[in-house]
Amino acid sequence: MTSTTIPRPSGPRRWHEQRWVIDSVLRTDGLEWDQPRVAYTLRPMGVDATADFRLAQSRIHKFADLVPVFTELAERREQLALEAEQAGRTVSARENYFHAALLFATAEWSIWEDCAQLVDLDDRKNACYAKYGEFADHRVERVDVPFGDGAIPAWFHLPPGYAGGPLPTVLSCGGMDAAKELNVNLYGDKFLERGFAVLAFDGPGQGEAPVRGVKFTPTAWIDAGEALMAWCRSRPEVDDDRVVAFGLSFGSYWMSQIAATQPDLRGAAVGLVCHEPGCHMIFEMASPSFKARYMWMSGLEHDEAAFDEMAQQIDLRPLMPGMRVPWLVIAGDEDELSPMQHSYDLAAMSPSPAPMLVYQQGRHALSLPTGSVALGPQWIGYAADWLLDRVAGLPAADVVDYVLPTGAVERRPHPKDLV
Repeated sequence: MTSTTIPRPSGPRRWHEQRWVIDSVLRTDGLEWDQPRVAYTLRPMGVDATADFRLAQSRIHKFADLVPVFTELAERREQLALEAEQAGRTVSARENYFHAALLFATAEWSIWEDCAQLVDLDDRKNACYAKYGEFADHRVERVDVPFGDGAIPAWFHLPPGYAGGPLPTVLSCGGMDAAKELNVNLYGDKFLERGFAVLAFDGPGQGEAPVRGVKFTPTAWIDAGEALMAWCRSRPEVDDDRVVAFGLSFGSYWMSQIAATQPDLRGAAVGLVCHEPGCHMIFEMASPSFKARYMWMSGLEHDEAAFDEMAQQIDLRPLMPGMRVPWLVIAGDEDELSPMQHSYDLAAMSPSPAPMLVYQQGRHALSLPTGSVALGPQWIGYAADWLLDRVAGLPAADVVDYVLPTGAVERRPHPKDLV
C-alpha cells in the first residue's frame, strides 16, 4: 500500500476554522470587514473610481468573489483606457490605466499562494501602470533596485515641471496590503506637489516583491534600506543629502527599521502604526486575513508554528537606541491592530527627536469619520510638511500634538518627559 502525504493547508488555523465567519461578516459589513481598503484605495484614485467600488460592494458576498469581481472591473477600465488611447484622448487613457492598475492590485490582494493567476494579475497591473506612466502629468519610471539575487520593484516619480537637477526625495512604502501603486496619487499628490521626488517601492514580502520571490524576513528590510540608499546615491535626480522616508501601517514598522539603520536619512514619518512587539493583536485577535497574508509574504504559509516563532522577532525595541533620524509617529489612540502604548514606548526610547501626532478615538487606518480625524490636521499633508522641514534643515522637537474631537490640537507632554 502506498501512503499519500496530504499537504498542509496554507494560512493559519483560524483562517480555515473561521472561514464561514469571514463570509458572513463580509455579507453584512461589506468589503471593509477587516480594514478600510475601499477608502485607502480611493485616496490615490480619486472620486471617479467610487462607482467601481460601489459596484464591487454590491456583487461581493463571500471571500471567493473578490478576485473575479475586481479582475472584471480592472479589465473594464483597461479596455476603456485602450479605447481612449486609440482615439488620442491621452488624459482619459491616463486615468483609466491608473484605475485599472489599482483594481488589478486589489484583485491580487486575496491570493496568498504562489500561482500562475497571481503572476498574471501582477503582470497586468504593471503593464497598466506603465501605460499610465506614458501619459502621466509627470515623469514616471519603472525601477528595479538590485537586492541580493532579485530586485526591489519600484516606480520613480518626479514632480510636474521637473527641469533637471537633484531633488529632495521620499522613500515611500505602504503596508502589508498596499502595493507601491497606491503610494502616489493620480492627481494632487501631497509629496509631488511639495517638490519631492518619490520612490514608491515594494519591500521584501510586500506587493509585487513576493510575487517575484523576495519574501519577508525579520532583517530583510534593513538590507533593503541599504540597497535603496545606494540606488539614491546613483541617481542624478536625487539629492542624497535630502532623502527622507514615509511608511504606513506595517510600513510604519519596516520604514522604522530602515530609519534606525540609515543615519543619512534626514527624517522618517510613519503612520497607522504596527509597533506591537510580536504582533499579537494583528495576528491573533484581528481578522485572520492579516495573518494569512503575512504568512505567505514570509514564505511560511504552510507552517504556522514556524511563522509564530519568526513573528516574535518583529520588534523595534532593539533598534531604537541606534535611531539617529528624526522620527515622526502618526496614530490613532484607539488603534485596534497595535495598542498605542507600544508607540509611546518606542518614542521614549529614541535618542533622536520623536514627535507624535495622535488622534483621539482614531482607529488604525485614520479613515473612519471620528471628529479628530475629520476636523483635525490632514495627516498626510502634516507628514509631508514635517518632512519638508527636515530637508530644509530645520530642527525637530520632542512634542505630542494630540488632536481632540473638535479638531483642536492640544500640546501634551512627550513620553520622554514622563520617564
